[in-house]
Amino acid sequence: MNKGNGFLKGLNIIFSTLGVLLVAGLIFILTVNPIGLGTLVSVIGLVNTQSLYNIDSQQMLEGASAGIVEALDDPYSTYLDKQTWQELKIRLEAKFGGIGVYVLQDNEGQIKVYSPIKGTPAYEAGVQHGDIIIRINGESTMNMTQDDAVTLMRGDPGTQLELTIYRESDNKEYVFKIVREIINVPSVEDEVLDADKGIGYIRLSQFHTQSSVEMAESVERLINEEGIKGLILDLRNNGGGEFEAAIDIASIFLDEGDEVVSSADARGNEKVYKASSGKTDIPLVVLVNQDSASASEILAAALQDNQRAMLVGSTTYGKGLVQTVFPLRDGGALKLTTQKYFTPNGTDINEIGIVPDHLVADDIENSEDEQLNKALEVLKQQM
Repeated sequence: MNKGNGFLKGLNIIFSTLGVLLVAGLIFILTVNPIGLGTLVSVIGLVNTQSLYNIDSQQMLEGASAGIVEALDDPYSTYLDKQTWQELKIRLEAKFGGIGVYVLQDNEGQIKVYSPIKGTPAYEAGVQHGDIIIRINGESTMNMTQDDAVTLMRGDPGTQLELTIYRESDNKEYVFKIVREIINVPSVEDEVLDADKGIGYIRLSQFHTQSSVEMAESVERLINEEGIKGLILDLRNNGGGEFEAAIDIASIFLDEGDEVVSSADARGNEKVYKASSGKTDIPLVVLVNQDSASASEILAAALQDNQRAMLVGSTTYGKGLVQTVFPLRDGGALKLTTQKYFTPNGTDINEIGIVPDHLVADDIENSEDEQLNKALEVLKQQM
């Protein structure tokens, strides 16, 4: 009996505490912005009683959550509903049903293809880097977020997706009907460019959970099996991904203890991230362009500032912000910009980008890859 009374007493304390917190929260809102709270209550009441369209309480709460985040006016922060959050997790795990394209939302809000994955349905259909996606299954991408576009393009293997793109180089629209497949997404491709000189090449297409492992294996294979003496790392059209993957990959090339990147939040808390292992000590040149963003810029700047590699190409995208994903109780998540990062030299590259050591225009219409040619020239001078 005493145990039962104790349990009930405990519940009473918990609910009393919650009640106090709720009342305190309401008092705070009323004190700070009573008109705003009154407006919110009025909107909810009018929607429930006067709207032609029905909406349940869960939809209302999700809409309010999304609206709060949208009010930040931050293109990188967003409320993710349950389905979108699941899709994002699948993308980071690098295995999903889809057509095989990476997309990036530019400063004008356009959804652009920055890399079709070689061998995937989109690549085989003829989708190209730089294509602007204007409709997905007939739905306009105007005012659509990058995450929403990715969600629409994903789906069960064997189902068909209709993708309408605008290609600026042709000044024409194209419609592709593409059948989805299971996309296993390796982030690393490697080859030997010059066997006589011992020059290897690695293209890193994104930063996901397995990218650092793939990179380490690729570097080891090129050095130990192919005997390369110098390496070109291609980060062009790489829109980023996992922050931690950039730190881990930088550690492959930097000395232990070298600074990779530092970050600061809104409260002034700062953190310095350092390389955790010894470097792969061969000459290195890194290729970047205007679509090298986020984690790509963290890696490129770390290698440049530590004088570990020369950068060749065009000025990078300029996304010097870090997003943190917070899972929510409703099954969704909040992707929120929480930090600004700085290169090892203390440079803030947000909306500015990284200027390469050797500027070479990114001309996609030219059959000759002038940026790669310059990277080869620079690398040979170091060997």
